[in-house]
Amino acid sequence: MKPEEIELKGRLDGNQRNRLVRLLDMMYSPSELANEIGFEVRQVYRVYIPLGCPYESDSKGRHWINGQQFRNWVTDLYKKRELKLNEAFCLTCKKPVRMIDPERIQEGRLFYYLCVCPVCGRKLARIITRGKAINDQP
Repeated sequence: MKPEEIELKGRLDGNQRNRLVRLLDMMYSPSELANEIGFEVRQVYRVYIPLGCPYESDSKGRHWINGQQFRNWVTDLYKKRELKLNEAFCLTCKKPVRMIDPERIQEGRLFYYLCVCPVCGRKLARIITRGKAINDQP
């Protein structure tokens, strides 16, 4: 995976990320790990192991995953990435794209840029700030 690519397969929701804290420094079977965090067992085999999840195999071929290493690996793989000032995230292209001719819009206290994706043509919005309402109309 390239450093600028964002991996979308296997992302955890908020509750699952909060459950990562419960993982101990011990070996879990894939079913125990899935039960502890709250996802399907097949996700371990189809997503996490091909992406490079740290695991060990015993003499019978069973996989064992260290809870602490898994937590560190997941948080590192799916960490939040910051966009540059001239970028917005395109949900169609699944990557950050450069904003071209952004239009600044204000709705109440919400300020955002509205532009078009240069790759696919989708409308993109990037929130700037939620500040005080500016009433510059007479």
